[in-house]
This record gives sequence, C-alpha cells and structure tokens, in this order.
Amino acid sequence: MKKIDEVFHLSQRGTTLFRELRGGCTTFCSMAYLIVVIPGLLAGTGMDFGTVMTATCLIAALGSIASGLVSNLPFALAPGLGFTTLFTHTLCQRCGCTWQQALALVLLSGLLFVVFCLTPLRERLNDALPMPFKFALSAGVGLFLTLSGLINAGLITADENLVDMGTLASPGPLLALLGILLTAALVMKRVPGALMLGMAATAVLGIPLGVTVLPQTLTAAPALSMTALKPDFAGLFTLGPIPLFSALLSLVVSQYFDALGILLGVAGDAKLTDSTGDLEGQREAMLCCGAATCAGAMLGVSNVTAVAESATGIREGARTGLSAVTAGFLFLCMLPFTPLAELANGAVLAAPLVMVGMSMMSGITQITWKHVEISLPSFLMIVGMPFTFSITNGVMLGVVSYVVVMVCRKRAHLVAPALYILAGVFVLVAALGALP
Repeated sequence: MKKIDEVFHLSQRGTTLFRELRGGCTTFCSMAYLIVVIPGLLAGTGMDFGTVMTATCLIAALGSIASGLVSNLPFALAPGLGFTTLFTHTLCQRCGCTWQQALALVLLSGLLFVVFCLTPLRERLNDALPMPFKFALSAGVGLFLTLSGLINAGLITADENLVDMGTLASPGPLLALLGILLTAALVMKRVPGALMLGMAATAVLGIPLGVTVLPQTLTAAPALSMTALKPDFAGLFTLGPIPLFSALLSLVVSQYFDALGILLGVAGDAKLTDSTGDLEGQREAMLCCGAATCAGAMLGVSNVTAVAESATGIREGARTGLSAVTAGFLFLCMLPFTPLAELANGAVLAAPLVMVGMSMMSGITQITWKHVEISLPSFLMIVGMPFTFSITNGVMLGVVSYVVVMVCRKRAHLVAPALYILAGVFVLVAALGALP
C-alpha cells in the first residue's frame, strides 16, 4: 500500500486505494460498449469485426495503463467514436481510401500529434484560451455526454438531423428512465459506488424487459492477424497533396481539441485543475494519446483519445492514474470474454452519463454572462458540442466567434496571437473538409 501511495500520490490527492479501484471499474463499465461499437463501425470499411474487437481491447488496455502511469491522471484512453466515424464514412466511403490507406493516415497523424505536443506551441495555445472557455469546455462536454447517453438509450431520437423525444413506452427508453431515477436516488443517499451500482441494477432490471440480452457464449478467441501491421503508405500518396494535407490537418487538430476538451472539461469539474484552469500531467496524457494512436494504427484501429466516460469514474472519487490503470487492466482481462461487452447497452449507460453531465454544468456560473465578447463565444462552445455532436466543432465555434467579436469590439490587441493562428487553422480545416 505504501508503494502504491508513493507511485500515485493517493494521500496527497485526498483519495484511497478503494476509491481508485472503484473509479477504474466504473470507468471501464461505462466505456465497455466501445468493444462492440468500434468494430461495428470499422467493419463497414471491410475490416474484420473480430480482429478489430481484439485490437480495441488491446489499445484501450495499453493506452490507459500507460497514461495512468505516465500522467497520473484518472483518464482512460480508447479509440474515439468521432474518429472512428470519420475513418469509416469520410476517409473510406466518401474519399475512397482503402482501410489500409486510412490506417496509414492515422499513423501519420499520431506522429504529428506527438511532435506537436513536444513543442512549446501546445503550452502557448493552452495558455491563450481565456479562463471562461475552460468552464465552457466542462459544460459543453457535460451536455455532449448527456445527449450521447439519451440518444443511445432511445430517450431522444436523432434521425436525419431531427431531434425528438423517444417512445417512453418502449422497453429500452423505459429502462433507461428507471435507471436514471434509481441512480439519482443512490447518489442523493450518498451510497458509495452509486454509479456502478446503478448500472448493475439497471442491467439486471433489463433482463425481464428483454433489453439486457445475455450473450450466447462467454468467450471468444482473440485474433489480430487480419488488421495488424497493414498501413498502406504507398497507396496513400496517390490521393494527391491537397486531400492528404486536409485529412492530416483535420485529424491532428481534432485529436488535440477532443483530448483537450475532455481533459480540461472533466478535470475542472473534479477540481483537478489549478487556479488558472491548467491541469498537471496534461502534456503527458496527450503524449500518451499520440503514442497510442500510432500503436493503434499498427494494430488496426482509428485515433485514440481520452474518453469522456472517464468522468463516471472521477465522479466515484478517482483522482489518480491508478483508476486508469485499473480500467486498462480490466480491458486486458476482457480479451477472452469480449461477448460480455454486449451487456453494456445504451439503456444501462444512460444513468451514469446523465448524472455526470449534470454535475459538469456547474462551471457555467463562473462565466461572466453580461460581457458579450466572453458570453457569446462561451455559449456557442457549450451548445456547439451537443448540437454538432463534436467536441472539436464546439471549440471551433467558440474560438472563431471570440476572435471575430473581439476584432469588432476593437479589442483585437487583447487576443493572444496563438488564438488568431488557431482561428485561421479552424477556418482552413472547415474549408478543406469536415471535422469529426
């Protein structure tokens, strides 16, 4: 126990071994659905479902363990859903890349991301963001998590860009609603492990309702041979310089702000940031995201980032990298038992995501709403994340509108040069291709 405390500084951060283990288990349960969803999306490119499932488990395990040990932050890593969608629908289906060429793009973007994180520009860019933006990041990520949970549970539908209420009489949405109320009751009574207990109870309640389906088999043999070591660089350079530059720029910019939004947004709500809104270990966590992206491309998955579901473990009291290491270890243990991931359906995950999303909204009280030059960009950042279903798009709306408003208010000299550069990059990326 003393050795663990020395490595992860448990007592210094006011946590305990049990809280970290509980937080890691909760984070794992909240993100276990990725084991099934990521392969399902990448199968649309011709990749083998089973081998991608193995690759997803491996990279989530290795990335989370490495990040926990290096950064000592309670953020698990895994292939991002936004990046996986970009990989499948934009790079492969719209742009005509083979999945081998798309993996080469992912590997190059990961290398560029690592180089960027090692330069002083990363720190200058982070310092250039006004403090209210960091509160807006937390609120925006909270709404993003909440909307994701409600859509996956069927409580809200989003078909053909139209958002509507789901059918509450259906078993799935009804179970999600019961799970939210049950978890809320556990949280109000301050029951330890309320989120994890809520998920477990919701899964059990879903069995008689037919929502939780027990897998036909408990085990599946891991396999990697069909996707590992397959990036195609020779074919990649036949795409042309402009499409190649556009794709790389989109991936690097999106990965940076996706990770930044989750790290600062979630950490700010958990009081892990300092008085300026900065996060100790942020650079190391981002480097791990870049390194994991490179490793993931070699194994056969899309860009890796810090997962927003880490907020559920942090809500349970996790404050150190031991939580991320625990989640990573559980992914390793899942390799032979991947069919069990099907238990983590949308109805089961709705409650923890909604409860965490609600708690992350508290930061909006720190934003000075009467000053338009701050309130408008902050507002656009907050609503942009759930409305576009992209953390990066939300940041883009906030930064670009802030620069424009400050110039119009004749306060251009108060804007950090890094923000002008960033706004220009965002406009360029938006003109060249869509952000994930």
